[in-house]
Amino acid sequence: MTSCFKDIFGMALAALAFWACGSNYETSGNGDFDGYWQLEQMDTLATGGVTDMHDSLIFWAVQHRLVELCNRQPHPRGYGYMHFSVYYHFERTADTLRFLADPLPVVDKRTASIPDPYALLEEIQVYGFSRFDETFRVLQLDDDHMTLQSEVYRMYFRKY
Repeated sequence: MTSCFKDIFGMALAALAFWACGSNYETSGNGDFDGYWQLEQMDTLATGGVTDMHDSLIFWAVQHRLVELCNRQPHPRGYGYMHFSVYYHFERTADTLRFLADPLPVVDKRTASIPDPYALLEEIQVYGFSRFDETFRVLQLDDDHMTLQSEVYRMYFRKY
């Protein structure tokens, strides 16, 4: 009888330990949006232009309420990659994605300097931004693909 009691007590203790670990688990609430996204195609809505971005190294890395917009380019001398990153806080609803007014301070790793705001605005256009405080409609979002649309662009992403 004591052996049975020890087995039951051991299983109850293990169940309690699993429950205690699971109760502290926290998620961002972003669902499929969290992850590493590569820009595959960018459409200009006003002109109907379509740009194939499959070979680009433009990525959005999303975690919790922070997005890193990263443009990796081959080094001109073949020393790997140079990249430029911009970090944004964002707010997301079921069908919108709003980037808050100003990106976080960033260092341009190509020049080891902080770009002036006008140069930064030019840099973020490659990510589909036409202004700092951009809002996108979420047209599609699942575990493999995302489609976003602003007033100027429609962008298609694939998830890594």
